[in-house]
Amino acid sequence: RLWYHKMHMSTEPSIFTRIINREIPAEIIYEDEYCIVLPDKFPSMAGQVVVVPKKQVAYITELDDTSYMHLMQVVKRAMKALDLGLGTVRTCIIVEGFELPHVHIRLYPCLTPELVLDGRYEATNEELATLAVTLRPYFI
Repeated sequence: RLWYHKMHMSTEPSIFTRIINREIPAEIIYEDEYCIVLPDKFPSMAGQVVVVPKKQVAYITELDDTSYMHLMQVVKRAMKALDLGLGTVRTCIIVEGFELPHVHIRLYPCLTPELVLDGRYEATNEELATLAVTLRPYFI
């Protein structure tokens, strides 16, 4: 439980907070007052995105109900955008926050009827930009 305590005690801004604050450039697919949707810089499959609450918390249960419900509504919109924009069979989700103390939801756009995750790789800026341009129209 020491790792859990340390994660919750972190006062350093996460990479996501720094992106939200425009300290680090990123391709933003969608943004509102509660959350942001970004192409995943280190995906396990092409087309992977992350939905991140603007409030930096390490564990999803730490979000207030309004933020949580809104986050999940945006996750649903992002899943539909992936399904329509990439022609997926299904989009899978995983809630994370272990690697850094900022919960985020990874969306995996499956082009086959099974979830197959390759090793993570660093996506190029061109790949990130192309994915953002492809998905943005589905958030209007």
